[in-house]
Amino acid sequence: MSKLIAIVGITGNQGASVADVFLAAGWRVRGISRDPSKPSSKAWSDKGVEMVAADLDDAAALTAAFAGATVIYGVTDFWQGMSNPANHAKAAKEGRTINEICYDIEVQQGRNIVDAASKTTDSLEYFVLSTLSWAKKWSKGDVTFNLHFDAKWMAVEYVRETYPELWGKTSLLQVALFATNWQSGKTMRPNKQADGTYLLKIPVRPDSKIPMVHPRKDCGHFVHALVSVPPGKNLLGVASSLSWSEWAQLWAKTVGVECKYEQMPYGEMDKLMPGGMGAELEDMFKYMDLYGYDGSDPTVVLPKDLGVDVPVTTIEEYMKMEDWSSVLSA
Repeated sequence: MSKLIAIVGITGNQGASVADVFLAAGWRVRGISRDPSKPSSKAWSDKGVEMVAADLDDAAALTAAFAGATVIYGVTDFWQGMSNPANHAKAAKEGRTINEICYDIEVQQGRNIVDAASKTTDSLEYFVLSTLSWAKKWSKGDVTFNLHFDAKWMAVEYVRETYPELWGKTSLLQVALFATNWQSGKTMRPNKQADGTYLLKIPVRPDSKIPMVHPRKDCGHFVHALVSVPPGKNLLGVASSLSWSEWAQLWAKTVGVECKYEQMPYGEMDKLMPGGMGAELEDMFKYMDLYGYDGSDPTVVLPKDLGVDVPVTTIEEYMKMEDWSSVLSA
């Protein structure tokens, strides 16, 4: 019988990419979704994926969903909680920020995934955990509000400290900055100026190199590579590393316009995106600018270090395949 991969978040960018690659490689794929009856879940059933229901807040349901898996791909989502009215109400009641509430939720969900995975060690060969670096640690306390990074890393600390057998089967995937983030709003993309040129403003120095990736295309290839080599890897899932100045020049050349890059002053993003989102992103950019996306963690390896073929989509290739009409017509 072919090997089985259980994928958390199969309807998201990362999970969908993993499913595509492993289906093409002949694996049995089990997708985990809160609601397998939704159209986005049924689309996977039509492709031959076994869809099962499990909520990341329910460790018992996750344990059942992981049963018999050869590989588990675990991922959590900080941002989903930012738009939940119940979380905002809880934040107001407790006198805390919405970011802190979402941090707590993501930490617990990461623990639930780890707890459930620990119960499948008889069949399990690889536990691949999607994570991001521990910003507070690697910045020596300078960056404290990059909570969506830190929350993900807490699952790494938990599995290492709590489940030695599972840790021995674990590899980490730090997915680079999403090339698609510009779709989330005007503060993350070039904006047309009065003279017809475009301006991109991010709170990062013009020459700082930022690792980027097309998550929907490439995450699956990173995971497939990780299960082709011994566990214990801490992989930065990157396709291209370039500065925002280089990004602006490449984008301008690709779409046939003029585009400049300016470093956004610290504090401006928080004003443009109030309510916690801007402050979170500002600390994220500060961290990657001053300390590196991966915090310069010496255990991090790149795709080229794995010794196997890892197909990636360069940023130039991504730009050419993307529809930029919403930016150009704004």
